[in-house]
Amino acid sequence: MLKNDRLQLIALIEKRASLLESTLSDCSPISDRKRSQSDDAAANLDLTINASVDEKVLLEHKLELAQLTTSLSWMQTDDAGVCALCVRDIPIGRLKAVPSTRLCVACADNKKD
Repeated sequence: MLKNDRLQLIALIEKRASLLESTLSDCSPISDRKRSQSDDAAANLDLTINASVDEKVLLEHKLELAQLTTSLSWMQTDDAGVCALCVRDIPIGRLKAVPSTRLCVACADNKKD
């Protein structure tokens, strides 16, 4: 991987990780939100209805953040940008689109089969 590509990818990952960290830090537990809106039955019902969706989104954000953290560590190794299966370079476009990938498109497609 070219040094410039690596630096661009690191900056992209750090930016996304920062956004996720900010989003996660701004989220309060549903119980706290319900308490703060205990006098508003409609808002409380809305929180209850959307709770499972909110929890799923938060879980997805936490998972993505963990993957991005792993990707940042990977970027510091000699294996950065190299497919874990075929040992070919992963195109920078793919890494920018899916920074947590360790597989080139061909290997990822073969793995689905």
